[in-house]
Amino acid sequence: MISVPRIIHVSKRKKLFDIPDNNRKIHLTITPNLGGIGIFFAYIIVTSLFITPPMAEKWNYIIASSVILFLTGINDDLVSLGPGKKFLAQFIAAIITVCLADIRINSLHGILGIYQMPYWYSVSFTIVGCIFITNAFNLIDGIDGLAGSIGVLVTFFLGVFLAMLDNVGAACIAFSLMGATLGFLRYNISPAKIFMGDTGSLLIGFTISILSIIFIHAYTVNNPLVYVIHSHKGSTIVAVALLFVPIFDSFRVFLKRIIKGGSPFHADRSHLHHYLLDMGFTHSRSVTILITSNILIITVALLVQDYEPNIALGCMISLGLILFMVMYILRRNRLEKNKALMQEKKGTIQNMGTTTINIYSPKTTTR
Repeated sequence: MISVPRIIHVSKRKKLFDIPDNNRKIHLTITPNLGGIGIFFAYIIVTSLFITPPMAEKWNYIIASSVILFLTGINDDLVSLGPGKKFLAQFIAAIITVCLADIRINSLHGILGIYQMPYWYSVSFTIVGCIFITNAFNLIDGIDGLAGSIGVLVTFFLGVFLAMLDNVGAACIAFSLMGATLGFLRYNISPAKIFMGDTGSLLIGFTISILSIIFIHAYTVNNPLVYVIHSHKGSTIVAVALLFVPIFDSFRVFLKRIIKGGSPFHADRSHLHHYLLDMGFTHSRSVTILITSNILIITVALLVQDYEPNIALGCMISLGLILFMVMYILRRNRLEKNKALMQEKKGTIQNMGTTTINIYSPKTTTR
């Protein structure tokens, strides 16, 4: 909250803006996009002050990865990096955390029939998963307040769960990131005075992916959380539910682009927040709808966590598809109605342009 106004001031003085392109970007005015700097330093400083080695022995690897993503994000926000360079930086950050810190998914507890995974399968799956979640948060950062609000929601739940599991170090990381993002959100709620840019979205997405893995592995049945999440299988289902909106949206968009024969990384206006805007909702209403949907998915996950893992996952996906189909149909109807109105208005204008008044007769004649 203290640093972001200064970042806005400096950005305006130095003309460091995100300029609208009247195509894919939603905003209509030039807006600073370096809010991630404020998120990064608030998160790093607060966590470093309160965390101690016994609380998080592998904090040094996490902070090293965060610095790499911070430098990558700020480069992209200032001079625009190519996708290859960004993926390379994310890959290096994931390697540091997965291989050196040994923070990885070693079992899916029956999801897709996968239980314990061999070391290299585990490493590969975790690296791909971290990169996917990181980019998923980058992709949903398309309207005012969305990525930040989802980030606050997820870090809050992860912080509470990790604290109940007595993993104080990881809980400290989660709550520090949540607080940093909240401070930024004060200036990012519509109409946004600043955007987080890749500097913020890459940091939030990557850190949340790491915290989700720590949460799954930290789960034990001998803790107060057992009354909410009943098993290791349940912790995996809930972790997926926490990230459902960015995962669902990114996977759907990638699949749609591939089916159409294009690149999955080619930007377009097919994200969930674009659909909501097309339906006439404001930025704030769109964020509220997506946050509410994510909370609904989390609630369903808690209710079905004791089912067979694939059935539980299927329930969540089915609910997500139903909500999306409702959105899709309402959006299509809205666009068709708008198209009909435009054609009617165009026809009226053409008729007016072909009608003249005969000054010698009260009757009108048409040429």
